[in-house]
Amino acid sequence: MSFVTRLRPELIHVAPPWRTFDETVGGLVESLVAAGTLDEAVREAAVRAVIAREAEASTALLDIGVGVPHARLAGLAQAVVALAVSRTGLYEPVPTVAVATVALVLSPPSAAADHLHILTEIATLLRSADLRAALLAAPDARAAIAALGAHARGAPI
Repeated sequence: MSFVTRLRPELIHVAPPWRTFDETVGGLVESLVAAGTLDEAVREAAVRAVIAREAEASTALLDIGVGVPHARLAGLAQAVVALAVSRTGLYEPVPTVAVATVALVLSPPSAAADHLHILTEIATLLRSADLRAALLAAPDARAAIAALGAHARGAPI
């Protein structure tokens, strides 16, 4: 299952109030819990795992203003994803460089190939300046899904 097909409107945040990496990860994890795709019992473990993974090496693609924080998390049946976009930026991995699009990926440890496929798909899709612009211009989650779907059909993934 692809990144785009895993998304639903309740997993996409357009212009959320988050302005730090920790707030963004916490907000995206919260949306996974609220949508029923992540068990409440692993909420804190998920946030800690993503923050720990980010401390090892940044997942920000500075040249395009995209972050792809991710972690492997025991207890998941399959990979889960969430997305946030903000014209004003969600966080700054380095001073004065804002990340405007964040795609969060959590996968079970047993799903190595699926995890890597999703990360590759996200990186490929979000290399498109047209898609990034469409996401940032989206007035709501449904418009963001439509933009992703249109670009995913034409992407060589």
